[in-house]
Amino acid sequence: MNKGLISASHSIGVVVATLFGVAFFFVIIGVFGLSASIAALALFVALAVFVFRRPQDQETQP
Repeated sequence: MNKGLISASHSIGVVVATLFGVAFFFVIIGVFGLSASIAALALFVALAVFVFRRPQDQETQP
């Protein structure tokens, strides 16, 4: 796969994950309040980084 295409797909994934995180943050604020929403946002960011940085299988590496 072209390196530019990989970079573009990663950029799109980052934007989509950010939008989901913001929406999740506001939903949690509405339901549980500010302190729980900050904790949930931190958890979301940590999980997003963990998924993004995970090692790839040999089959999917370029």
